[in-house]
Amino acid sequence: MKPAVYLVFFFLLPTAIWAQYIPNNALGLRFGDNGGVGPELSYQQAITEGTRYQIDLGWRSNRREQANQQLFKLSAGYQWVNLLDGDFQYYYGAGTGFLYQNVGNSATGAEAFSSTNLLFSGIIGVEYTGVRVFFDTPLILGLDIRPEYGLGGYYNALVFDIALALRFGF
Repeated sequence: MKPAVYLVFFFLLPTAIWAQYIPNNALGLRFGDNGGVGPELSYQQAITEGTRYQIDLGWRSNRREQANQQLFKLSAGYQWVNLLDGDFQYYYGAGTGFLYQNVGNSATGAEAFSSTNLLFSGIIGVEYTGVRVFFDTPLILGLDIRPEYGLGGYYNALVFDIALALRFGF
C-alpha cells in the first residue's frame, strides 16, 4: 500500500507545483492607449514570492494639427501578486512615473512647447500563465487597468489606461 501512495505523491506533486508557477522575470508589450502615448515595452521582476515591480516605457511620435508631437513616458510600480485559480493570478499595486511632451511649430501658427509631468498611478489586473511556448517558456496574457493622475501639462487630471499585456516569462 505504501508504494502506491508514494507513486501517487510522486506524480501529483510536480503537477501541483507547475500549476502555480509564476516566472521571476517577464518581458513584453502592454497594449493600451496609455493615456494617448500608445503601446509600452514592459518588464517585470519578482522581489519576493508574492511581490514584484514593473517598469513600462512608452514612446510615440506623430503629427497633430500639422505639428510634430513626441511623447515619452516612463512608469514604475510595485505590485502584490496573488493566486486566483490554477494558472490565473490577480495583482494590484501603486507606482509613479513621468511623461515628457514636445510639440513643434505647426502650419496654423501655434507655438512650440514642451512639458514634463509627474504621474501617480495604481494598477489592478488579472493574468494567465498557462500557455507554454519555445522550450516551455510561459507566455503571460494579462488584462489590467491603471488609473493615473498627472500634475500639469499633458496630464492634468485622472486618466484610466486599460490594456492587454503580452509578456514572455523567464
